[in-house]
Amino acid sequence: MRGAELACTAWRSVAVGDPALCRRADLTTARTRYYASSLAMARAAADRSAGQCVAFSGTLDANSLLYLVERAPLKSLNVQDIVLTDKVVNVAVALKKLPLLEDLEISTDYYNTQAENLFASVCKACPHLKKLRLTFPEPECDIDGDREIQDGGVCEIPIMCELRSIELFEFDLTADGLAVILENCPLLETLHIDGYFLGNNDGTYEELREKCAARVKNLTLPEPDIFEDYDSDLD
Repeated sequence: MRGAELACTAWRSVAVGDPALCRRADLTTARTRYYASSLAMARAAADRSAGQCVAFSGTLDANSLLYLVERAPLKSLNVQDIVLTDKVVNVAVALKKLPLLEDLEISTDYYNTQAENLFASVCKACPHLKKLRLTFPEPECDIDGDREIQDGGVCEIPIMCELRSIELFEFDLTADGLAVILENCPLLETLHIDGYFLGNNDGTYEELREKCAARVKNLTLPEPDIFEDYDSDLD
């Protein structure tokens, strides 16, 4: 994707003429300073794979994601630095075109209110996922210090009968959200949530942690929000 096909006829034959080379396209090591160039390389990889690409890693926006999924029967997808300037529904529409998708990783580029429902939208679009990893940007706070993303629509996720691994970074969770994850993901083996646990004033944190530990082999839960407890003590 960095111009090997321009070296000579032989290199062009190898770089462009063999779709198998793009069966697993990892563009994470081919980053450029320009966002548009990264998107162009992703589209080139989709074209050169001739419908054979089953795994992709790289930078995409909503339009490039749709371009890719219409040309590749992906089983594994790692979308880095996606800018959610469009509605998350556009990402979900693209993901619905991947019925074979098992492994999905998405990292958002910067905080945007569109990220709030990303988790729920992804689960609804890909009910047969086996592994899900979402990295959110550092959540912003309003003037009162309240985080804008809490649970990220987790209470709306469907039953995920095949999901075995969930990793959520910079994700604030409540007791209700954690309960829904446990109930709707019966085969869950790995649960890693990095952020804060909100709503521990009634002492539910330890109870839920014990319940999770009894079911989930690999468990990392967010720590209780100490500032929330402090505010409660002041009241």
